[in-house]
Amino acid sequence: MKKRWVKLLLVLATVLAVLCLRFLISSVHSKDAVNRYKEKLRAAGEILDSNELIPPHVDPEKNGLEYFNEAFRLVPHPMAGMLSSNPPPAMKMMASGKAMVGWQQPEIIDDSTNSWADLEQELQSESSGMDFLRRAAGRPQLNFELAYSQGAYLPLPHLIRMKNAAMMLSPAVLADLHRGNSASAATNLHALLLMVNVWKDEPILISQLVRIAIASIAFNAQWEFLQATNITDEQLAMLENDWTNARFVQPMENALVMERAWASLNIQKLRTSTSPSSTYAGMFGSSSARSGSGDWLDTIKDVGASAKRKTSDTLWHFSWSYDDELNVLQGEQVLIESARQIRTDGYFKNALADRDRKFAALGLARPGTNWLRDQLDDVLAGLGPESVQSVAHVLDRLMAYETFRTLATSAIALKRYQLRHGTLPPALTALVPEFLSEVPRDPADGNPLRYRVNPNGAFLLYSVGKDGIDDGGDPTAAPGSTSTQLQRGRDWVWPQPATAEEIQKFYDNLPK
Repeated sequence: MKKRWVKLLLVLATVLAVLCLRFLISSVHSKDAVNRYKEKLRAAGEILDSNELIPPHVDPEKNGLEYFNEAFRLVPHPMAGMLSSNPPPAMKMMASGKAMVGWQQPEIIDDSTNSWADLEQELQSESSGMDFLRRAAGRPQLNFELAYSQGAYLPLPHLIRMKNAAMMLSPAVLADLHRGNSASAATNLHALLLMVNVWKDEPILISQLVRIAIASIAFNAQWEFLQATNITDEQLAMLENDWTNARFVQPMENALVMERAWASLNIQKLRTSTSPSSTYAGMFGSSSARSGSGDWLDTIKDVGASAKRKTSDTLWHFSWSYDDELNVLQGEQVLIESARQIRTDGYFKNALADRDRKFAALGLARPGTNWLRDQLDDVLAGLGPESVQSVAHVLDRLMAYETFRTLATSAIALKRYQLRHGTLPPALTALVPEFLSEVPRDPADGNPLRYRVNPNGAFLLYSVGKDGIDDGGDPTAAPGSTSTQLQRGRDWVWPQPATAEEIQKFYDNLPK
């Protein structure tokens, strides 16, 4: 019997030794793969050091930061009142392809009901701050002088302030239009677009996503502006130039390069921790500690959880961390190359298809497939394929923005043509070169943007959207969705104004 136990222990020891050797070999192989891939990237001219990606210092005379800070010294923080709780809705969709002209409505109805007088009073109380915002937007750059040395977890308190700036300027545009003051509306919309443009050089992913969100707010306000009847060609030319200059593809590429550098550096720093899972959880203000009743069963569970965590941390240190770093470097490189392809092609279809194909080839399309990591509840699993997948959507967001920008510039040019010639053009080619330098291309597939004049005198202007299929300007959502949002449609259609009947029907059918 004793010999049998000895043999069994020898077998178990041998199995354990083999497993340890396997993980040691895997660790050496994974580490070598990371180093070889980094050398390959450097040889191709890629920048992996985040210090080399920090924007240069800006001359204070050219930086709008001083004015921006003064604006929010004068504005309540966090914002209160209508501007935060019930701003006037801009380009609120009533049905597929139909939007309400917000400034034409007798009252401001969204989450609650307010009067235009209420809005005017609130805007008046913040007029000094808004004046400083307009002055900040007038400077060539807006650089927040961030402490980039803190890496991916540096504080970004200015992001909410940038969003708040948009939430002041956009309602101001609608209030101006409601009063019939198109000149003031153009000035505020111009400031909003300039705010986006001068803040382009911050190479941080979340910053670029906030820029896109602000540009979407500006897009809605631009649609509202074009519904006015007293706007001028001079105002339209100014705004068309703003939209033309509001570029995002190159800034997004720069942000993805920084994201790659920071993600790799973050993994390297976690390797120096004795408990990387706890350190990682602490970065997000969470804790893996479990609160129990203190009885013997909880004690056993705590011991088991601690053993799993320590095992997971050990395996991550020696092997999985290098797999995660390689996945991050490869995945981020796919996204960077996709952004460069978009910049070169001038459209998204091929680049997004290549992104998905490369993700599948790398195995990044199926995160969470490591059985042992799943069994050990490894919280660090989010550092590999899952983190890359969470970033991949930025290119889809970028496509939506570029489509909005193209629709906005084209709609402005159509309005300018109509003001000058008294009718809509028969084709977009008629806008060149008087109002546009070239026929606008659809960001989805690179073909000319779709346009035609309808028998009722209105025009149809649209992109084929994310799927790249021309559905003839069908704004309705794909099967299974009831959304009326522009980017949810089969095609992405520039909305037409909803009728009074359509608006009433929308409010009559709201959930009680």
